[in-house]
Amino acid sequence: MPIVELLEYVRTLLERWTKERLLKAKGTFTYLGIKFNKELDDNRTLSHKLRVRTSTDYIHIVLDDVRRCIVCLENKRCICGQFQLDELPCPYALAALRHRDESFEQYCSPYYTRRTSCVLMKYSKSPA
Repeated sequence: MPIVELLEYVRTLLERWTKERLLKAKGTFTYLGIKFNKELDDNRTLSHKLRVRTSTDYIHIVLDDVRRCIVCLENKRCICGQFQLDELPCPYALAALRHRDESFEQYCSPYYTRRTSCVLMKYSKSPA
């Protein structure tokens, strides 16, 4: 009888570990690293309340209730300065990209991608 309980405990423990790892793995199938993907999601949430007017193919005027920003997608620049500083689309740039029905991937720095992050972490570890 104790062996059956032990086997049941081991089975539930393995089941829990498998579920935790599966949830963690599902979060790694994003273009950007976890931290930057979260920041981009926050910016995307903020961008939904913005209105966009197209000036030219790459220049857009993005209107907030209080503020008006000019976004140049060709040069990856925004008046707010966040787009060029972070090298990650700000809420205004994301609103312009959504208006153009364009993806954000080509507007993110390659250093934020999962592939680059893994390579940098691999080389940053010092030998023990």
